[in-house]
Amino acid sequence: MTIDIVSMDTITSGIEGLGHLFYIVNPFKTSFRTTAEVPHYVSRASSWFVAFIIIERILLRKKGKAPPINDSITSMACGLFMEINHIAFRGAQTAAYVYIYENYRLHELPWDSLWTWLACAVGMDLGYYWAHRATHEVNLFWSQHQVHHSSEEYNLTTALRQGVWQGWSTMFYYLPMAFFIPPSQFFVHSQFNLLFQFWIHTEVIDDLGPLEWVLNTPSHHRVHHGSTRYCVDKNYAGVLIIWDRMFGTFEAERRDEPLVYGLIEQVDSFNPFYLEFFYLRKVFEKMQSMSTITDKLKAIFYGPGWVPGSPKLGHYDQLPETIVREKFSHSLTPHDQIYATIHFLLLSEGYRVLVTQYEEYDGWLLYGCCAYIIVSLVSIGLLFNRNSWFPWIEMIRCLVFLAYQLHFKIFLTETIGMNLLMNGIRLFYLYSALQCKIECVRQFRDIMQKDKIK
Repeated sequence: MTIDIVSMDTITSGIEGLGHLFYIVNPFKTSFRTTAEVPHYVSRASSWFVAFIIIERILLRKKGKAPPINDSITSMACGLFMEINHIAFRGAQTAAYVYIYENYRLHELPWDSLWTWLACAVGMDLGYYWAHRATHEVNLFWSQHQVHHSSEEYNLTTALRQGVWQGWSTMFYYLPMAFFIPPSQFFVHSQFNLLFQFWIHTEVIDDLGPLEWVLNTPSHHRVHHGSTRYCVDKNYAGVLIIWDRMFGTFEAERRDEPLVYGLIEQVDSFNPFYLEFFYLRKVFEKMQSMSTITDKLKAIFYGPGWVPGSPKLGHYDQLPETIVREKFSHSLTPHDQIYATIHFLLLSEGYRVLVTQYEEYDGWLLYGCCAYIIVSLVSIGLLFNRNSWFPWIEMIRCLVFLAYQLHFKIFLTETIGMNLLMNGIRLFYLYSALQCKIECVRQFRDIMQKDKIK
């Protein structure tokens, strides 16, 4: 289906009240677009994210609990993976909602009614509860959600650690709203719901008193991210914790039991590409190990803990009550911390430029830039993993960057200040390539020396 301007009659009816919002879905390059205001909202939200992450880090450092930089960067790298995926595919999901509303809606609720606003807020949150619960109770869906739980830390950057394909497995839980709720209301509330959940990923906030009965709070969500028995498959709420209380999945935080974050079988990697997709192989291997077609299907669509002869979600009483383990996080030298941080910030800025100017790129160049960012994030993960392939991949990607920007002359600017900044970036990439070249030569000499000994 090709939609150039999605539901102009429907969306533009909500322009004044909902931030002048309308959506454009291009058949080749798809993304959210706005007349003027929404890009500012997104930019403003990103700035607030960074500000709160810095403030949280300062507070945690004062308590002697500053999260390791490798875990934080990996979480944000997974968030970039998800956003890169949205460049190409987000429009298809919005088009599905609009198509149902335009062709099959049962009743047209007024977009400017307070009751429509409240109905959308409640419906969105209820849909999130069941979508989130499905990602824990269906093994195939869990393969995309597990990345959000893979961090050994719990802080604001964890909120950004998201699965690339998770939206495709959860969108169906929201589509019934399209029979009643105007797209302008739905799209705005979907963003409100997700923005609310950013602040609950922290250990800085302890207890919020009476609000704990109604709202999802950091305390409730810490339980959700715990990996011991009492935490597993609990507290799925987005905004309102009442859904968990109603449907029997609520569990209060136990102050006398220290929480252990991460997967039950922890994955020892900071490679965002591996974190995003390794569990798909586990699902496939589990399916292959089953002897009957029925069990093969159950391996895919039953819970991650299911085995033949067990309940649909597995035996909860066999989960560990306590977990004692060393964290995978390696200590990094100050050089490596600064190196990884600068490269990640440059990649983040590159992604921002790509999104804001994507219309200037033809299809292959757009996807080539996306692929470059993905490879770059993988390279940083290999640095954190102390993988021997890191210097080789890093050297090549830095040289590719230098060759690309020299060929297209993208660093030519009219101001002296910007020229100095861009030349500084050039020198940093050249330094990175030379440093990695030295390490590659050392590795090659070690290999040749071992061959001589043999």
